Amino acid sequence: MNKIGIFGGTFNPIHKGHEITAINFYNKLNLNKLIVIPSNIPPHKQIDSKITAEQRFEMCGICFDKYKNYNICISDFELKKNSISYTYDTVMEIRKIYINEQIYFLIGSDMFLYFENWYKYQELLKLCVFVVAFRNNRDKQEVLKFREKLIKMGAEIELLENEPFEISSTELRKYIKNNNFNLEKYISAEVLNYIKERNLYVLQ
Repeated sequence: MNKIGIFGGTFNPIHKGHEITAINFYNKLNLNKLIVIPSNIPPHKQIDSKITAEQRFEMCGICFDKYKNYNICISDFELKKNSISYTYDTVMEIRKIYINEQIYFLIGSDMFLYFENWYKYQELLKLCVFVVAFRNNRDKQEVLKFREKLIKMGAEIELLENEPFEISSTELRKYIKNNNFNLEKYISAEVLNYIKERNLYVLQ
């Protein structure tokens, strides 16, 4: 049975936290394939219309293009839908393609703690194994407690023993706008060049 990983998000912009976590996810779960899925209209946040879905998609492709020995694909499945990107719908569609494979869904600890508010979350728990990546060290006990609750409901939830990368895309957009000179610490050189060439985020 192959292992298929899913990593979704707005990726506005995709940063080293996303990149490092995705590669750790791939390696530690010994995935056969990782599908990175930029969202179109996420149910829990707004996306600035000045950055197009195509640009976010391209940045994801640029970010992971250097990983030639990995089976990573960037999917435009949600971008082609002119509707809210519900994880349940996306995983259901992927399940139709990978019928007999094990599906792993990577989720940040902040969104994991919000999971009971997700669309059809109980049904979603039956469709895949959730893998929690810690966004910071502060919420670890809360994550462990909530994990036990969901496991009692029959869910399969693993923890990704990752080093938290405490930066958000929201903070990065502010750094870019303010012309912060340490952006290389947070964004890969390839993605940063793309942002600079197109003058993205500067006028937001």
